[in-house]
Amino acid sequence: MSDIHGVVSRAKELARVAGRPVVAKLRPRIENIALDRIRPELDALRSDIGALRHDVERATKELDGHVKWLYDEQRRLAPHLAALEARIAAFERPGSVARMAERLEYSPDEAEEVRAEHARIRARLAAISKYEERLARLEEDVAARREVTG
Repeated sequence: MSDIHGVVSRAKELARVAGRPVVAKLRPRIENIALDRIRPELDALRSDIGALRHDVERATKELDGHVKWLYDEQRRLAPHLAALEARIAAFERPGSVARMAERLEYSPDEAEEVRAEHARIRARLAAISKYEERLARLEEDVAARREVTG
């Protein structure tokens, strides 16, 4: 039994030694053939990645404009909201309505109008906040995609 194993192992070693020059000559040829077959697919993938990168850059620029607009809107609305909150807080305190009514001379209809405007501004700011959250998620997705595409 051991003679057979010895002969088999010697035969394997001899085949390896004799086959090295052949493998050394064939390997570059095989690699060139494989690259020639794969190259069109790689080129297609590169162009797809380039197109995706262009789309992401365009979307990022567009989102940047939206974010700037939202920031300007928030800065513009913040003082109005602060003033309305102060007025509504005065109306919500039991004894202060009379003082505010004397000082500002608001009728009940005007108070309702102020409350309605306050609700509209809160709704606008909530929409802006949701939009900002959505933009942040999209920016995170873009950053993740850039990391993946390298």
